[in-house]
Amino acid sequence: MNTDSSFGVNPPSGPARPAPSQDRSRKTAERFLDAAFKLLESKTFDELSVADLGREAGRSVGAFYQRFGSKEDFLAVLVVVYFENREADFARILAEASDEGLVEQVLSDSFASIMRNRNLWHAALRRSAQAPGFWTQFHRYVQRRPQLIAARLGELRGEALSEAEVFRLGIALQVFNSVINNQMMNNPGPLTLTSPDFLPKLLRVFDAVRRAPI
Repeated sequence: MNTDSSFGVNPPSGPARPAPSQDRSRKTAERFLDAAFKLLESKTFDELSVADLGREAGRSVGAFYQRFGSKEDFLAVLVVVYFENREADFARILAEASDEGLVEQVLSDSFASIMRNRNLWHAALRRSAQAPGFWTQFHRYVQRRPQLIAARLGELRGEALSEAEVFRLGIALQVFNSVINNQMMNNPGPLTLTSPDFLPKLLRVFDAVRRAPI
Protein backbone atom coordinates (compact mmCIF):
# COMPACT_ATOMS: atom_id res chain seq x y z
CA MET A 1 0.00 0.00 0.00
CA ASN A 2 1.31 3.39 -0.98
CA THR A 3 1.00 5.89 1.85
CA ASP A 4 3.35 8.51 0.43
CA SER A 5 0.74 11.25 0.33
CA SER A 6 0.41 14.95 0.98
CA PHE A 7 -1.25 14.24 4.30
CA GLY A 8 1.91 13.55 6.25
CA VAL A 9 1.59 9.81 6.77
CA ASN A 10 5.04 9.47 5.28
CA PRO A 11 6.14 12.93 4.08
CA PRO A 12 8.15 12.81 0.84
CA SER A 13 10.57 15.38 2.26
CA GLY A 14 11.88 12.83 4.78
CA PRO A 15 15.14 10.89 4.44
CA ALA A 16 15.49 8.33 1.65
CA ARG A 17 15.61 5.57 4.26
CA PRO A 18 13.43 6.31 7.30
CA ALA A 19 14.89 6.08 10.76
CA PRO A 20 13.59 3.09 12.76
CA SER A 21 11.04 5.23 14.61
CA GLN A 22 9.77 6.70 11.32
CA ASP A 23 9.58 3.27 9.76
CA ARG A 24 7.53 1.95 12.69
CA SER A 25 5.25 4.97 12.45
CA ARG A 26 4.69 4.35 8.74
CA LYS A 27 3.93 0.69 9.34
CA THR A 28 1.47 1.63 12.06
CA ALA A 29 -0.25 4.04 9.68
CA GLU A 30 -0.39 1.32 7.04
CA ARG A 31 -1.99 -1.09 9.53
CA PHE A 32 -4.75 1.45 10.22
CA LEU A 33 -5.29 1.99 6.49
CA ASP A 34 -5.41 -1.75 5.77
CA ALA A 35 -7.82 -2.20 8.65
CA ALA A 36 -10.09 0.53 7.33
CA PHE A 37 -10.30 -0.90 3.83
CA LYS A 38 -11.11 -4.31 5.26
CA LEU A 39 -13.75 -3.07 7.72
CA LEU A 40 -15.37 -0.81 5.14
CA GLU A 41 -16.29 -3.90 3.15
CA SER A 42 -19.07 -4.51 5.68
CA LYS A 43 -19.42 -1.21 7.62
CA THR A 44 -20.25 2.32 6.56
CA PHE A 45 -17.74 5.01 7.45
CA ASP A 46 -20.15 6.36 10.08
CA GLU A 47 -20.43 2.92 11.67
CA LEU A 48 -16.66 2.55 11.71
CA SER A 49 -15.23 3.71 15.03
CA VAL A 50 -11.63 4.50 15.87
CA ALA A 51 -11.82 1.71 18.43
CA ASP A 52 -12.81 -0.70 15.64
CA LEU A 53 -9.82 0.43 13.64
CA GLY A 54 -7.52 0.02 16.60
CA ARG A 55 -8.70 -3.52 17.29
CA GLU A 56 -8.39 -4.57 13.66
CA ALA A 57 -4.98 -2.92 13.28
CA GLY A 58 -3.68 -4.18 16.62
CA ARG A 59 -2.84 -0.64 17.63
CA SER A 60 -4.12 1.83 20.21
CA VAL A 61 -6.66 4.60 19.71
CA GLY A 62 -3.98 7.04 20.76
CA ALA A 63 -1.71 5.80 17.96
CA PHE A 64 -4.48 6.58 15.48
CA TYR A 65 -4.91 10.18 16.63
CA GLN A 66 -1.14 10.71 16.68
CA ARG A 67 -0.96 9.86 12.98
CA PHE A 68 -4.21 11.10 11.51
CA GLY A 69 -5.52 13.80 13.83
CA SER A 70 -9.20 13.02 13.36
CA LYS A 71 -11.53 10.58 11.67
CA GLU A 72 -12.38 13.27 9.08
CA ASP A 73 -8.69 13.70 8.22
CA PHE A 74 -8.37 9.93 8.03
CA LEU A 75 -11.11 9.83 5.39
CA ALA A 76 -9.08 12.16 3.18
CA VAL A 77 -6.03 9.91 3.55
CA LEU A 78 -8.10 6.85 2.66
CA VAL A 79 -9.35 8.52 -0.51
CA VAL A 80 -5.81 9.50 -1.51
CA VAL A 81 -4.61 5.92 -0.98
CA TYR A 82 -7.58 4.65 -2.99
CA PHE A 83 -6.71 6.92 -5.93
CA GLU A 84 -3.01 6.13 -5.73
CA ASN A 85 -3.70 2.41 -5.79
CA ARG A 86 -6.06 2.90 -8.74
CA GLU A 87 -3.33 4.70 -10.70
CA ALA A 88 -1.43 1.44 -11.22
CA ASP A 89 -4.50 -0.38 -12.53
CA PHE A 90 -5.32 2.50 -14.84
CA ALA A 91 -1.78 2.62 -16.23
CA ARG A 92 -1.80 -1.15 -16.80
CA ILE A 93 -5.06 -1.03 -18.77
CA LEU A 94 -3.77 1.79 -20.97
CA ALA A 95 -0.44 0.03 -21.57
CA GLU A 96 -2.04 -3.31 -22.48
CA ALA A 97 -4.77 -1.84 -24.69
CA SER A 98 -4.62 -2.60 -28.41
CA ASP A 99 -7.70 -0.75 -29.68
CA GLU A 100 -10.44 1.70 -28.67
CA GLY A 101 -11.94 -0.96 -26.43
CA LEU A 102 -9.63 0.46 -23.77
CA VAL A 103 -12.28 3.07 -22.92
CA GLU A 104 -14.84 0.43 -21.98
CA GLN A 105 -12.15 -1.46 -20.05
CA VAL A 106 -11.25 1.65 -18.07
CA LEU A 107 -14.88 2.46 -17.28
CA SER A 108 -15.79 -1.12 -16.35
CA ASP A 109 -12.74 -1.41 -14.11
CA SER A 110 -13.51 1.95 -12.48
CA PHE A 111 -17.12 0.96 -11.80
CA ALA A 112 -16.06 -2.42 -10.34
CA SER A 113 -13.56 -0.69 -8.04
CA ILE A 114 -16.15 1.82 -6.85
CA MET A 115 -18.57 -1.00 -6.06
CA ARG A 116 -15.88 -2.90 -4.13
CA ASN A 117 -15.18 0.26 -2.13
CA ARG A 118 -18.75 1.49 -2.07
CA ASN A 119 -18.80 2.55 1.60
CA LEU A 120 -15.63 4.59 1.21
CA TRP A 121 -16.88 6.23 -1.99
CA HIS A 122 -20.23 7.07 -0.40
CA ALA A 123 -18.50 8.63 2.60
CA ALA A 124 -16.31 10.75 0.32
CA LEU A 125 -19.31 11.92 -1.71
CA ARG A 126 -21.25 12.83 1.39
CA ARG A 127 -18.29 14.68 2.85
CA SER A 128 -17.93 16.57 -0.42
CA ALA A 129 -21.59 17.61 -0.25
CA GLN A 130 -21.08 18.91 3.28
CA ALA A 131 -17.73 20.59 2.56
CA PRO A 132 -17.45 21.58 -1.13
CA GLY A 133 -13.69 22.11 -0.87
CA PHE A 134 -13.12 18.51 0.19
CA TRP A 135 -13.01 17.12 -3.35
CA THR A 136 -10.58 19.70 -4.72
CA GLN A 137 -7.65 17.91 -3.09
CA PHE A 138 -8.28 14.92 -5.38
CA HIS A 139 -8.62 16.86 -8.64
CA ARG A 140 -5.11 15.97 -9.74
CA TYR A 141 -6.15 12.32 -9.92
CA VAL A 142 -9.47 12.91 -11.65
CA GLN A 143 -8.53 15.61 -14.14
CA ARG A 144 -5.58 13.89 -15.78
CA ARG A 145 -7.47 10.68 -16.56
CA PRO A 146 -9.29 12.01 -19.68
CA GLN A 147 -6.00 13.45 -20.94
CA LEU A 148 -4.21 10.11 -20.58
CA ILE A 149 -7.07 8.22 -22.23
CA ALA A 150 -7.11 10.67 -25.14
CA ALA A 151 -3.33 10.43 -25.53
CA ARG A 152 -3.41 6.63 -25.60
CA LEU A 153 -6.28 6.59 -28.10
CA GLY A 154 -4.23 8.88 -30.31
CA GLU A 155 -1.23 6.56 -30.07
CA LEU A 156 -3.32 3.56 -31.07
CA ARG A 157 -4.93 5.47 -33.91
CA GLY A 158 -1.67 6.92 -35.13
CA GLU A 159 -3.16 10.40 -35.02
CA ALA A 160 -3.99 12.69 -32.13
CA LEU A 161 -7.63 13.19 -31.24
CA SER A 162 -9.11 16.49 -32.35
CA GLU A 163 -10.04 19.13 -29.79
CA ALA A 164 -13.71 18.29 -30.34
CA GLU A 165 -13.08 14.58 -29.72
CA VAL A 166 -11.16 15.30 -26.52
CA PHE A 167 -13.94 17.62 -25.35
CA ARG A 168 -16.66 15.04 -26.04
CA LEU A 169 -14.61 12.36 -24.28
CA GLY A 170 -14.31 14.58 -21.20
CA ILE A 171 -18.05 15.34 -21.19
CA ALA A 172 -18.91 11.65 -21.59
CA LEU A 173 -16.64 10.73 -18.66
CA GLN A 174 -18.24 13.46 -16.56
CA VAL A 175 -21.71 12.10 -17.35
CA PHE A 176 -20.60 8.54 -16.59
CA ASN A 177 -19.19 9.48 -13.18
CA SER A 178 -22.07 11.80 -12.32
CA VAL A 179 -24.70 9.12 -12.93
CA ILE A 180 -22.87 6.69 -10.65
CA ASN A 181 -22.40 9.29 -7.92
CA ASN A 182 -26.00 10.49 -8.10
CA GLN A 183 -27.31 6.95 -7.97
CA MET A 184 -25.10 6.16 -4.97
CA MET A 185 -26.16 9.28 -3.07
CA ASN A 186 -29.82 9.64 -4.04
CA ASN A 187 -30.89 6.37 -5.69
CA PRO A 188 -33.19 8.13 -8.19
CA GLY A 189 -33.44 5.18 -10.60
CA PRO A 190 -34.62 3.95 -12.95
CA LEU A 191 -31.79 1.44 -12.57
CA THR A 192 -30.00 0.65 -9.31
CA LEU A 193 -26.24 0.27 -9.00
CA THR A 194 -26.58 -3.45 -8.33
CA SER A 195 -28.80 -4.08 -11.34
CA PRO A 196 -27.03 -6.23 -13.96
CA ASP A 197 -28.26 -3.77 -16.59
CA PHE A 198 -26.79 -0.69 -14.91
CA LEU A 199 -23.25 -0.76 -16.30
CA PRO A 200 -24.14 -1.94 -19.85
CA LYS A 201 -26.78 0.77 -20.21
CA LEU A 202 -24.49 3.43 -18.74
CA LEU A 203 -21.75 2.42 -21.17
CA ARG A 204 -24.19 2.94 -24.03
CA VAL A 205 -25.07 6.37 -22.66
CA PHE A 206 -21.36 7.17 -22.44
CA ASP A 207 -20.82 6.10 -26.05
CA ALA A 208 -23.78 8.17 -27.26
CA VAL A 209 -22.52 11.30 -25.48
CA ARG A 210 -18.99 10.75 -26.74
CA ARG A 211 -20.12 10.52 -30.34
CA ALA A 212 -22.82 13.21 -30.28
CA PRO A 213 -22.05 16.47 -32.11
CA ILE A 214 -21.51 19.34 -29.67
